[in-house]
Amino acid sequence: MKGVVIANSTFNDRPASAFVKDGKLIDFLIGSKTTDEPIPGAIYRGVVGRIIKGLNGVFVDLGKTNKGYLKLSNGLTPGSTILVQVTTIALEGKAPTLTQKIIFKSKYVHITPGKSGINLSRKIKNEELRGQLRIMCEDIIGENPDFGLIIRSSCVEANESEIATDIKSMWALAHAVMQDDVGKSELLLDGASPEEYALREWSSNEPLIHLSGNEAFENSGIYEQIEALTQPYVKLGEDGSMYIEPTRAMIAVDVNSRAGASSAFKVNLKAAEILPKELRLRGLGGQIVIDFAPMAKNNRKKLETVLLKSLKEDPVESTLVGWTQMGHFEIQRKRERIQI
Repeated sequence: MKGVVIANSTFNDRPASAFVKDGKLIDFLIGSKTTDEPIPGAIYRGVVGRIIKGLNGVFVDLGKTNKGYLKLSNGLTPGSTILVQVTTIALEGKAPTLTQKIIFKSKYVHITPGKSGINLSRKIKNEELRGQLRIMCEDIIGENPDFGLIIRSSCVEANESEIATDIKSMWALAHAVMQDDVGKSELLLDGASPEEYALREWSSNEPLIHLSGNEAFENSGIYEQIEALTQPYVKLGEDGSMYIEPTRAMIAVDVNSRAGASSAFKVNLKAAEILPKELRLRGLGGQIVIDFAPMAKNNRKKLETVLLKSLKEDPVESTLVGWTQMGHFEIQRKRERIQI
């Protein structure tokens, strides 16, 4: 299908959303297997539990047998009640990580209760528009708001009334949640579903086509591309391939070349270009260990440059760790998506 499509459907009996351009899968999100799973963005009223000495961390009871891990536990005492937000997906048998630096996200604004003031995205270049947006915000929340408010770049093409409505509703929601800090462990605000995330984060300069229902992925021509994400094999041109295989400890990536050293380097460059997208589409994060095809050591720097560039263009936070003594390359990647 030609054009830009947002398709909302299900995959393996789980809610899922896809961002498609001219029949090519650009982004993909899948929901959790259970409705009780803590997902990134969810805000809980939690009860402080066991403090982990030596790690400066603490486990927090989130209710319904769920627990999370909060770093930097200074000043917390067991049994006290705190508001926390989930930042990462937890592997089976492990706890998700939490933060007390809560952020409320919508299509047009971010609200930060721990900070104050009005800020605008640097991507909004038009000074006249910046001034208009700031005045509108001050009219709604005042010149010295108690919470921080960040105007997103999505406001550039948006209708002023839509932005104002979004600010008012999110401002009221943020205050209601942050004041609900007394009581037992409880989910106060769930994280975004795939469809909610798609509405909030996916946009295009071209007209958007929205599809929903059981046949949405097939009608947009991407069902086979989604199905391929469940398999480890990724083709890298005519001379190479890559296998992406999750384990409990790490994500193992094996890059293979069918030709000589010069061809192997080209295959490695191709792998470095597309790996962040492949990890994002699969919802994979944590420790990534890459076994590149054998190549000359003097090509490592160029390979790192290509990999760093592709990671910077990807929305999921990642850090290059470097080469191991065995010649593997390590990346640390935030677990902010659910694995397909």
